[in-house]
Amino acid sequence: MSEPKVLSGRYEVRALLGRGGMAEVHEGVDNRLGRRVAIKLLRSDLARDPSFHTRLKREAQSAAGLNHPGIVAVYDSGEEEFVESGGSSVSVPFIVMEYVEGQTLREVLNEHGTLTVDEALNVIAGVLAPLEYSHRNGIVHRDIKPANVMLTPEGDIKVMDFGIARALKDNSGLTQTQSVVGTAQYLSPEQARGEVVDARSDLYSTACLLYELLAGRPPFVGDSQLAVAYQHVGETPQPPSFYNQNIPPAVDRLLLHALLKDRDTRYQDAYTFREDVLAARDGRPMSFEDDVEATQAYPMMTPPMTAPMAHANEAEPTPETGPVSAIMTNQEERPPQKRSRAWVWIGSIFVLLALAAVALWVYEINKPPEVIEVQVTDVANMDADEAESALIQQGLRVDRDEKYSAEVDEGKAIETDPPGGQTVEKDSVVKLIISSGPESVKVPDVSGETEEQARKIINDAKLQAGTHISQNSPDVEKGVVIETKPGDGQEVDVDSNVDLVVSSGMVEVPDVAGKTAEEACKILEGDDYRLGCKTEEVETADHDEKKVFEQSATGGNEVKQGSEITVKVAKKPPEPSPSIPSVPGGIPTAPGDDDGGDEDDKDDKDKKDKDSMGGGLFDDWSEGIIGN
Repeated sequence: MSEPKVLSGRYEVRALLGRGGMAEVHEGVDNRLGRRVAIKLLRSDLARDPSFHTRLKREAQSAAGLNHPGIVAVYDSGEEEFVESGGSSVSVPFIVMEYVEGQTLREVLNEHGTLTVDEALNVIAGVLAPLEYSHRNGIVHRDIKPANVMLTPEGDIKVMDFGIARALKDNSGLTQTQSVVGTAQYLSPEQARGEVVDARSDLYSTACLLYELLAGRPPFVGDSQLAVAYQHVGETPQPPSFYNQNIPPAVDRLLLHALLKDRDTRYQDAYTFREDVLAARDGRPMSFEDDVEATQAYPMMTPPMTAPMAHANEAEPTPETGPVSAIMTNQEERPPQKRSRAWVWIGSIFVLLALAAVALWVYEINKPPEVIEVQVTDVANMDADEAESALIQQGLRVDRDEKYSAEVDEGKAIETDPPGGQTVEKDSVVKLIISSGPESVKVPDVSGETEEQARKIINDAKLQAGTHISQNSPDVEKGVVIETKPGDGQEVDVDSNVDLVVSSGMVEVPDVAGKTAEEACKILEGDDYRLGCKTEEVETADHDEKKVFEQSATGGNEVKQGSEITVKVAKKPPEPSPSIPSVPGGIPTAPGDDDGGDEDDKDDKDKKDKDSMGGGLFDDWSEGIIGN
């Protein structure tokens, strides 16, 4: 398991809590203070866009200056370098915030449906309190919606996500870019028209939120954001009781007043709106109900019914009840007065022109920007940084990735996706594929395997079994692999040749001449040769005694494993017996005397010969004959 990311050496990033259009929110821990936090990280695919850096920084600055129990607190912010899959680094901004247990109102609506009247009014009172505080401190939220309001298990309300908030004194941005900022279903008419917003825009969005909590849907819905924005600008909403009959008339009047198109006629501050919310909850009169002119500002609306029934039930509203009350009680409207047909036509034309102008204006500010296309540069074989720079200069965003390649050197570009030469929109993301060199694998250990099995293992490892190298071995069976070249465990390129060193089953005999019998046998029988040893002593005076002078297999010759080698060891021959010399008359003389010893020896020998042939009688006879 990989180690958790730690930001600024302090904030440990843990489980993902949720994703938004701009950022991801993770659970985290402040290791310095030991407290649980929420960490908002800019999405990695937006990290190279300076405008999103600015938005997250503005959110941190806006919320950090607001210290209210109903606003999610910001503790810290910063930037952290992240290494992308391609090896390049990118600076990602983050915000460290208060961790809030609970659910967003969007989750509550999805899981439980609409709230009761009292619950909805209490929630909105909880939203308006922190908004009053932020407005007093010069900050407009500009994106009040169910997903940005949390309800804790204790029933507390927390407003969060000041991502598009702006100071009241800051008039830049919207009018310059002519862009609509916010979420379509909760846009105020001035936001939809691209005008500078103020605190009253937040109050309109809060009214849209209350409407959805009660009716189960926003006041305006449509097939597109443009259609919804158009309705905010030019249409009057149905009272929420049209969708939920349990809503009392006082709440209808409250919401229709809060949703007036002209911001000068609806609620001017969060405090007054909140007081009226509590008044409607408690059955007390609301602030605008004492103002006859204000109550008469409501447009006439009727619930859907057939045309004859509608005219039958229409009645003229009185100053005491106002038009909203007339709608609620389905009273009859006074008969229409006769008017000049010309004025009717003129009025109709003006209305049509006004609607056409509004429609054109809404289309202009929301029409898609002009598409600028560029042709992707062919960056094959360029250095990685050089290739990325070339693509960025074209106005493209680059996402690096790596791929093994035996044809392209490591660190150079292989290709792009889309490929070079293809036309794409400017600011598109182009994947840049960088070579990480040839794919390498480890040589498998095939020692002890038969050559056939070893070749199969090597080929299965994306390598090529190469040359058969025969090698003598004292203990590896014939035909079995001793080792590989390169050796096992070494990193080599895919499809490299790996030679096999295979046992021949033979052993090269060592030369033990001149060794003693014990030394010779120790060498032959040792681990290097593992041969048998037989000694044979031979009497000879021609070689050193007790030394090997001959062996049955000459040193350097090859024999089968375990063969027996006979070594001949020199043995000293026995000494010859010494001779005893004699002298005439039978008196022995010492050898070496100079008194005719050699001659005496000869005579003695002759005498012995004679004795062997017949003894002294023959000798005497022969001497007599000779003497005569």
